[in-house]
Amino acid sequence: MSDSLQHRLQERVKELTALHTTARLLQDTTSPCDAIVPEVVAQLPQAWMHSEVAEGRIRCGESIWSTPGFRETPWLQREAFRLRNGQTGDITVAYRDERPAADEGPFLAEERDLIRSLAEMLRAWFQHRHDDAALLAVNESLERQVAERTASLRRLAAEVSLAEERERRRIAEDLHDHLGQALALLKIRLRALRGDAMFSGHDAALGELVALSDQAIRYTRGLTFDLSPPILYELGLGPALEWLGEDTARRHGLRVDVRDIAPRKLPDDLKVMLWKSARELLHNVVKHAKAHVVVITLECRDGDVILIVADDGHGFDPALARRDAGAKFGLFSIEERLRQLGGDMELETGPGRGTRVRLTAGMTGGDR
Repeated sequence: MSDSLQHRLQERVKELTALHTTARLLQDTTSPCDAIVPEVVAQLPQAWMHSEVAEGRIRCGESIWSTPGFRETPWLQREAFRLRNGQTGDITVAYRDERPAADEGPFLAEERDLIRSLAEMLRAWFQHRHDDAALLAVNESLERQVAERTASLRRLAAEVSLAEERERRRIAEDLHDHLGQALALLKIRLRALRGDAMFSGHDAALGELVALSDQAIRYTRGLTFDLSPPILYELGLGPALEWLGEDTARRHGLRVDVRDIAPRKLPDDLKVMLWKSARELLHNVVKHAKAHVVVITLECRDGDVILIVADDGHGFDPALARRDAGAKFGLFSIEERLRQLGGDMELETGPGRGTRVRLTAGMTGGDR
């Protein structure tokens, strides 16, 4: 083999090695540019014919990577590239000293093809990195918007819930102050008339009216408490839970123990949410659990208020409950309302094991 042919083969091997090495390095699309591009730059001089005096540089936008001795000289070869966003870059190989003339100054024609191929590989790699960064920025922006919108919706939901509770409280107070008092006065008048009616034969009819007035009073009181129990605002969540336990026990024959060990005050939105949750959980116990004993615990710990409702009923499969949440259980609507206040729900249950629901929310003050 002639020296000339062997030399040309050696040059082609160097060029192919540079292409292969660059392609392998640019397969990494996750490491920082400052970790990848310097390795590409470092192997550039070995790919050119006069590697002993060759230096390399790669630029993209404002970023520059070069071999330690790089400087622009009259003997250089450069190929530029442009990204879709208009950002420009280039790859440059320069000789520190003049070398004999070849096809393109001191450079070979094949080296022009090589630098073009390397520039295209770099362009594609930088474009991919730019697209990934743009996509990440869009995703982060969307996540921020979703978080902001979610927070806004949670605030709105809390405001709507409080507005609804204020309206329920107003209606309950109207029932108590007007209809309740009117019925009480009617009962007093009927009893007074009943004494006189004994001599006119209307005693039985008036007795029936007194009984109906008693029934109407009881119904009005029950409706008042169902809408918005006055005890919740006058005495606090603990006493309201005690009344709820007593009322549930009286109506359904359950034993309901309430343990109130939460001496701190609660904000209205949290107090109302926990009250509604406890009432719904007790409703679930009555409707589904076939329990004999229910224990309600209200406590404060490390800045959190904790409500636990535990029963000795049949329990259930939580996975099945989630699939049928809308039809049978209010547990997961409670969980969603609690999340709106930044809290969470823990559920422990299973067939034959009873059920324990633990609600936890941060406490920021208010009037308990």
